[in-house]
Amino acid sequence: MYSASEAARLIASTYDAAFESDRWPDVLRLVAEQTGSPVARLSLDNAGRGVEMLTWVGTDASFTHSYDDHFAELDPVMQTVRATVPGTVVTDKAVFGSTLERSEFYQQWVRPQGLYRATMTKFLDEGHALGVLVCASGQKVHRKTGSAEPLLLHQLAPHLQRAMRVHLRLGQLGAEEHAAVEALDLLTPALFVVDGSASIKFANRAAETLLAHPDGVRAGPHGLCANTAMLSNRLRALVVQATRVGRDSATGGAMVIQRPSLKRAYQVLVSPLTARTNWATAVSHAPAAVVLVIDPDLAPASSAEHLRAFYGLTPAEARLACAVGKGDSISAVAEALSVLPSTVRTHLHHVFVKTETQSQAELVRLVDRTAFLRHGDN
Repeated sequence: MYSASEAARLIASTYDAAFESDRWPDVLRLVAEQTGSPVARLSLDNAGRGVEMLTWVGTDASFTHSYDDHFAELDPVMQTVRATVPGTVVTDKAVFGSTLERSEFYQQWVRPQGLYRATMTKFLDEGHALGVLVCASGQKVHRKTGSAEPLLLHQLAPHLQRAMRVHLRLGQLGAEEHAAVEALDLLTPALFVVDGSASIKFANRAAETLLAHPDGVRAGPHGLCANTAMLSNRLRALVVQATRVGRDSATGGAMVIQRPSLKRAYQVLVSPLTARTNWATAVSHAPAAVVLVIDPDLAPASSAEHLRAFYGLTPAEARLACAVGKGDSISAVAEALSVLPSTVRTHLHHVFVKTETQSQAELVRLVDRTAFLRHGDN
């Protein structure tokens, strides 16, 4: 029989595993140790996603694989436990003896391992999540340990339930954060999340690329800054405005940052991050701001695909529309595409008709609206 200190250790390990999923095997080993069970299984099935977590101890890989692949659906005791109320402890006695012993499961999976008794509990059954803990013993172990398995499983079930709820919730939050980051990485503009001192808490892929090739905006010892003290002070002042504690007075603002390369200046927008989403809270618990850095000279490579899909442009027309979308003149576009200005005008006329625009200015705005997502590594 296990002691109170051993039970407390097991319960504590269960909650530790909720935060560190790689510790679930340690929990199962403790269960097996304290019940004297040579074989134990902890599973969490999520409908639609299959088995999310599965841990075995004491069984050869061939038996675990055959159970998961075939015998799980033939296990009459498991079928019984699925129908119980969470927290109920079930033993193999719940199945009529001859029914169990005549089953393919018993003859081909249980007997070859010398197992005598199975005790299990469905500790979680909510939504699409089903959690089950199983302990299996040989005859000699069973006689020695008496009722250790049912008692321990009965005491452990509510703690397993709470710990697994935490595990599932953390997994959901992690998936939400991953999806949010992935979505922000698709954006063409560089996006930073900064705190009140302009310290960078998050940078999307475009922002990381911008910092890797600094040209007016960089990450300094004191956070996000520009290439001159005056512009850096102006940027920080906008960040302070955007992260003002009194959210009603938080405003942010806009500015341009000149570039040493003499390319057109960055357009910088600073806005309060007021949404208290799970992801935003994970990024910064303190007041934060979004800093959006737009490069007017960045070729909207991803918009060519969009323009072709939206307006039925040919590849040549889409390339020309993207070049015009940068705001260049007809002659500059012709030189960039290695074609005659007359060819540019002809294609441009077709683009105007297909996109229902009437001027280069309108086309520039249209291209800007379709160039907000990246394609691949562009």
